[in-house]
Amino acid sequence: MENKTSKYFKYAIGEIVLVVIGILIALQINNWNENRKLKSKADIYVNKIINDLKVDTLNISKLINRAVTHKKEIANYFEYFNSEDSINVEQLIDSINDLEVFYLKYFPVNKTFKDMESSGNSDLLLDTHRDFLINLVSFQSELEIINQSYVDIAIEENQKSLQQLGNSTNFYKKLNRKNSKERQTQGLLHKHLFLHALDDLYRYLDIRGKKIIETSTGAIALLTEKQQ
Repeated sequence: MENKTSKYFKYAIGEIVLVVIGILIALQINNWNENRKLKSKADIYVNKIINDLKVDTLNISKLINRAVTHKKEIANYFEYFNSEDSINVEQLIDSINDLEVFYLKYFPVNKTFKDMESSGNSDLLLDTHRDFLINLVSFQSELEIINQSYVDIAIEENQKSLQQLGNSTNFYKKLNRKNSKERQTQGLLHKHLFLHALDDLYRYLDIRGKKIIETSTGAIALLTEKQQ
């Protein structure tokens, strides 16, 4: 009787051990599946972030090239302005109107990483990579704010100039009248302030844009290394 009880007890223990082992294996397989899903999800995010960084870098490079060209136009004008002792105001206004200068706007491409942050999925990234991207987004936001502030200043000064000079360059000619020298001078002043605002805009796009490109290049290298 005791022998049968002992055998039954050993059998029961064996069954329990097998069940426990089975549960542990199932948990391990489940954890493996979950980790595989998380890695797949992280890889999808990383690929999208890398694509965002490449697009943003390309956009900034184009802006910098345009900014450098427009900045030379402004520099040439002021070199001409400062080299002459006495210049006809109307000629100066015409010279400014002929300049190839434009408002350049920077729109950061960082939607994927911001979506990760807002959805709580940024934990899928390594801490060092996440911190790196947070710094990059900060650089992008700073440039976007500075960029918009100088665009606003330039627009305001251009509007003030138009109020003094008229919205059309031949407005007064059509009426067979001449704009007053005082209004022309005030209009030219605001045109100069307009150009100075654009010059600062181009300068910041060049300097800070290059910093963002450098940081983005580093981020791409880090994220690519993570995938390998």
